[in-house]
Amino acid sequence: MRRPPAVPDLMISRTGAPPVAPGRRESWRRYAALARAVLRARRAAFDPFKLTWIVTERCSLRCSTCHLWARAPHQGPELECVERVLASNHQLTWLNLSGGDPVERCDAPELMGLVAREGRDLALLDFPTAGQDPSATLAALEPLLASPIPRIYVTVSLDGPDAVHDRIRRCAGAAARARQTFELLKGVRRPGFHVVVGMTLSADNLAGSLDDPRAVLPEGVPVDDLHLNIAHHSSHYYRNSSDVGPPPDAALRVVEHVRRRRRTRLSPLDLVEHRYWRHARRHLTDGDPGRSCGALRASVFLAADGRVYPCSIFDRPLGHIADVDYSLRRIGELNGAATTLDAVERRDCPRCWSPCEAFPTLLLGRR
Repeated sequence: MRRPPAVPDLMISRTGAPPVAPGRRESWRRYAALARAVLRARRAAFDPFKLTWIVTERCSLRCSTCHLWARAPHQGPELECVERVLASNHQLTWLNLSGGDPVERCDAPELMGLVAREGRDLALLDFPTAGQDPSATLAALEPLLASPIPRIYVTVSLDGPDAVHDRIRRCAGAAARARQTFELLKGVRRPGFHVVVGMTLSADNLAGSLDDPRAVLPEGVPVDDLHLNIAHHSSHYYRNSSDVGPPPDAALRVVEHVRRRRRTRLSPLDLVEHRYWRHARRHLTDGDPGRSCGALRASVFLAADGRVYPCSIFDRPLGHIADVDYSLRRIGELNGAATTLDAVERRDCPRCWSPCEAFPTLLLGRR
């Protein structure tokens, strides 16, 4: 496939707004806000510093590992609702916008613009994409690149060699389009912006016995650009089967292969990811990462229809965000919130190790 041209330092866009370097003083102010938010979450529950928000269930693919497509997908919150949530939660310092595919919202640039304007203390923003529309991805990203948010991460999904990816995503050419999107985003030059290829290890891309780990990795993707995670079962979010997880031995071989070949780096993301995989290995072998989860303390999950859940995996709806006037600091008032928090902290929950919850849990530092 012919390599697409890189995106120039000053992106040509509808608004003409170029990527900007976040001011050092503003960046450190936001990092300090994140540190204070983590300390608050350590002291008391129901003051999450991270929100995982499903802003749409729409996705152009029909993945075997996720069944959001199997019924009419929820379009996601209206922009008015997005503005209400953001305006009511200026304390948020980490926002994960997910789906579906967030960039497939027709108003994705407007939504991201709201986030850029209203996320006054946001230190970190990340979102995944299936990468099926490179121009839509760039258009959605543009308002964030022109914002003072110091850290922005985009994950482009690619679940193995092109033929394997297309089979899992049930769409011919899906891998080629994802590669094009990844290459375009690699050309964006903006301090604090990072794009990676995300590979989900599942029963669909790993065999029970694996002779050569290199054979299951995305073709031509440097291991330094590759981030692995584990497929999970979720009845309320992915709506997938309970046997979606990868064969443990094969997954561990892939993880070890990638670990040995990656450069040793001391970035915050790499350090947290190293700790993530230390517990993920135990999760793969024992079905339990061996530590308490920070759901409802460090993080919370907001579904496309506005329902509040402790996380992406635990099917325990607490109510609607509108029930607490869109304030995450009031989710403790929702019916069953206290008992659900107790269940999480007693490990009476699915005992997952999904990155959406694992990464903020690691920042929380609880055992």
